[in-house]
Amino acid sequence: MRPAAKIGLATVAFALLHSALASDRCKRLAGALVGERRRDAGYRMFYVCQSVATFGLLIAYGARLPARTLYRLHGPVALAMRAGQAAGLAHIVVAARQVGISRLAGLDNLRAGLRGDAMPAGPVAQGPERGADGRLTITGPFLWSRHPLNFSGIPIFWLTPHMTTRRLTFNLLSTAYFVLGSMHEEARLKAAYGGDYRDYTGSATPFFWPRRPAVEWSWHQAGARS
Repeated sequence: MRPAAKIGLATVAFALLHSALASDRCKRLAGALVGERRRDAGYRMFYVCQSVATFGLLIAYGARLPARTLYRLHGPVALAMRAGQAAGLAHIVVAARQVGISRLAGLDNLRAGLRGDAMPAGPVAQGPERGADGRLTITGPFLWSRHPLNFSGIPIFWLTPHMTTRRLTFNLLSTAYFVLGSMHEEARLKAAYGGDYRDYTGSATPFFWPRRPAVEWSWHQAGARS
């Protein structure tokens, strides 16, 4: 089997595992096995940890496969591309802080479980969350794209000065997964937030590819409606 096909199958396997563990069915199974409170306390942390671990294994496996170079850039162009990758990483951090890094990582739920406190609601998806006033908090990167965390992988993966056949296969499949995953997240967010999120999808904020928001949509900063 060719290296591009191998990394392609490995990437698909990672995506299927990632999606399966994010499903409500898997979460219900975890609740049946360990109890709902323990599930609520630790599942998000488990999910994040396994995502990091399995992605690391995927990258390590791909790095061992032979690959043919498609292009290799040097000089100012390569530096500009590296800067774009750095901007993608910074974008992830900014978007994650908007949702709440400790909330996304599952730390809030884990602390509540260890302390015996009331269990906070975990994130519905990697999208905007309700603030203390009950309204969706739509600011920062969420004014430019409805799925900024998923989009952030695009510049990180594609703005590489060294493109190989192996990396091209991985990038194509990952991009498709980012877009399809965003569509799935959007369905979950609509089901959770109803009219508030539908107002958001009907706004000037694009679905995936970022675009500078128009001034008239600054009302998102306070939430569309209660």
